[in-house]
Amino acid sequence: MKRLFLLSLSVLAFSCTEKPRFELLDPAKTGITFNNVVVESDSVHVLNFEYIYNGAGVGVVDLNNDGLQDLIFTANQVSPRIYLNEGKFRFTDITSSFRDIDNGQWYSGITYTDINGDGWKDIYLTCTAHKEAERRKNRFYINQGIQENGELLFIDQAEEYGLADDSYSVQASFLDYDNDGDLDLYLLNNFVTERLSASYRPKILDGSAINNDDLYRNNGDGTFSNVTLEAGIVFEGFGLGIAVGDVNKDGYPDLYISNDYISNDLLYINQQDGTFKNEIARLMSYQTKSSMGSDMADINNDGFPDMYTLDMMPEYYHKKKATINGFGYIYYINDAKYGYEHQYLRNMM
Repeated sequence: MKRLFLLSLSVLAFSCTEKPRFELLDPAKTGITFNNVVVESDSVHVLNFEYIYNGAGVGVVDLNNDGLQDLIFTANQVSPRIYLNEGKFRFTDITSSFRDIDNGQWYSGITYTDINGDGWKDIYLTCTAHKEAERRKNRFYINQGIQENGELLFIDQAEEYGLADDSYSVQASFLDYDNDGDLDLYLLNNFVTERLSASYRPKILDGSAINNDDLYRNNGDGTFSNVTLEAGIVFEGFGLGIAVGDVNKDGYPDLYISNDYISNDLLYINQQDGTFKNEIARLMSYQTKSSMGSDMADINNDGFPDMYTLDMMPEYYHKKKATINGFGYIYYINDAKYGYEHQYLRNMM
């Protein structure tokens, strides 16, 4: 018995010393000290801005073409931080390379692309929260490359490109929706109005809602035009996620939009003529109630993109049951009355 005990103790000790797959690195060693501190006040709190703790965007992109992935942390009440990868998990703060990025805006998302084809990644930042439209204008930082002093330089040219949108933006996605060879921009918007986001009401289907998304067409001359209405992007929603993929394999990109609250998710099918049609009611039997985000990938290798949508799924079963909202018969009646598709509180694939 004693020998068995010692053997068991040895096995336990050996298993406890197994090297973990991931290691938490010390910020003092990596140089990454960013902290998106959010401070509530009598005018800024969760009751008048429900997404106060949603955080901001994170970008992983090679800014200086050295083959190493750099990091961009946008922020809400503090300054964003940009870190250049020096290798071996060491980073240098180069935030000053982004002119006027610390201007008090509430950043919400980041997207990157090489919009002018010069081989350098450009950075598009979405903004939200502030009541003043000027403070909600999105930023488009064009990479000027490495300067004579050996440092990178990024200059905001959103106004010149026609992309200084002042909607309550959450995220953006570059895609070539019209297959003309250049990148267009889909802008996801979200504005919770008068705390009525969960109340049944007629849908706004004419593109006039403040939380309607936007579509910008690339004119091919360094400018963009807002083509939201003519493209059929007219369904309102409390957007929190964009997924782009060719759902029907016709060679044109389609869009899945994850919407929070009562607004249904949207599945915009590209009509190949510069317009989209929302066909989620026809193509999907179920939707998430509070969509937090989504993605597309070919999970089963059949050649077709599958979709995964996240709801507010708790980690533990008992918490799910303790916090779930009731959905009685009246919900089904109101769905039919106001033209909403049925939604359910769960992740879906």
